[in-house]
Amino acid sequence: MKYNFDEIINRKYTNCIKYDCCEPIFGTNDVFPMWVADMDFRVADFIMDALKNRLNHPIFGYFDHSEGFYNSIIEWMEKRHNWNIKKEWLCFSPGICTAISVIIHALTNPNDKIIIQTPVYHPFGNIINELNRKVVRNPLYIDNDLYKMDFADLECKLKDNAKMLILSNPHNPVGRCWTLEELTKLAELCLKYNCILLSDEIHSDIIIDGYKHTPVSKLSDKIANNTITCMSPSKTFNIAGLSTSEIIIPNKDIYDKVNNYLTNSLHLMGNVFGDTALEAAYKYGSDWVDELNLYLTRHANTCIEYIKSNLPMLKTYKHQATYLLWVNFKGLNLTHQQLNSLLINKAKLGLNDGLIFGQEGECFMRINYACPRKLLIQALDNLKTAINENC
Repeated sequence: MKYNFDEIINRKYTNCIKYDCCEPIFGTNDVFPMWVADMDFRVADFIMDALKNRLNHPIFGYFDHSEGFYNSIIEWMEKRHNWNIKKEWLCFSPGICTAISVIIHALTNPNDKIIIQTPVYHPFGNIINELNRKVVRNPLYIDNDLYKMDFADLECKLKDNAKMLILSNPHNPVGRCWTLEELTKLAELCLKYNCILLSDEIHSDIIIDGYKHTPVSKLSDKIANNTITCMSPSKTFNIAGLSTSEIIIPNKDIYDKVNNYLTNSLHLMGNVFGDTALEAAYKYGSDWVDELNLYLTRHANTCIEYIKSNLPMLKTYKHQATYLLWVNFKGLNLTHQQLNSLLINKAKLGLNDGLIFGQEGECFMRINYACPRKLLIQALDNLKTAINENC
C-alpha cells in the first residue's frame, strides 16, 4: 500500500478528547480508548502540505470561501457518489451537530415532533431536547444479523404530524449502508406526510468493501426538494479538529431559511485552515480513501472473525459502513453496570456505552477500530482475556 496506516502515533497530552479525557468518562486514564469517532491515523501528506503552504502567509484574518472550496465539494460528490450538485445548494457549517441544530432552529418550532431511528448517534436526541422539540423514536429492528427500518411504525409516527426525520446514512452505530430501496421508501413516506428529511451522511465515504453509499437526495427531484444533506471530510480524512462541513440543500426556500439562520448566528465563516484542508482532501484524496477503506475492511473482518472464533457469546451484525462496530454483550449475562466495569477495569478498554444511543443499546458497546493493526489485535486479546477470566 502507498499509505502507512500501521504507524503508531502518541496522541496523549495533545488536548485530544479521545486520549486525554478518559478520566471523566471512564473514571481512569488506564484504558485504551476506542470511543470518540476519530481515527488514530496520520493526516494525509497532501492535506498537511496544503496547510503548511497556507502557513507561509503570515496573516489569518477574515476570509471568504473560495471557488476552489465549492468546486472541490462538487467534484468529490460527482466522482465518489455520482451525484451532481450545484454551488447554490451549498452552505458551510463548522460541523454536523452545528448544522443539525441550525436546521432544527430554522425549520421547526418548539414542541414540534422530530423522528430519530434508535439506536442512533446520541447528539440527535440531545439537540432535539435542548431545543425544546419532542423526540419521537422509530426503533430499528434486528432480522437475523441485519438491522432494518420499521416502516409500519414509521408511518404511524409520520401520521402523527412529525415535522422532521433525522436519518443516519450510513447508520451510526449499527453500521448499515442503507439500500436504494430502503432509502426510497423512507423518503417517499416523508414526502407523503410532509415531513422534512434531514440526512446525516458524514460517514458516506467510509464504506466496507462490497457496499455502496447512496445519497438520499439523488434518488429523485421530488425527494431532493424535501431533503437536506449534511456531509464533511472530517471523518473520512481525520480532520474533525478543523471544524468544517457542508450542507447541501436543493430546495431554494429551505436553503434561504437555513442560510439566513447560519448568517445571523455567525456560523457561516468557519476558519481558513478548515477550508484549506477540505479543498485539498476532496481534490487529492480519492486514492487515499480507497486504501483507507481496504485497511478498515480488513479490520472489520478481523474483529468479526475474532469475536466469532474466540468470543462466541458476543454477537456482531452485518457491518457495511463506518469504522464503528456495534457489539452485543448480552450473552455474558451481566448487568449493564457490570459490563462497563469488566471492560474498563479488566479489559482496560474505553468503549462507547451502548445506552447513550438509546434504550436499545443496553448491554451493547460501540467499538472504534480505526487504529493501527497491532493495537487492534492487542485490544481484542485484552477483551478475550478479561471475559475468559471473569465470566
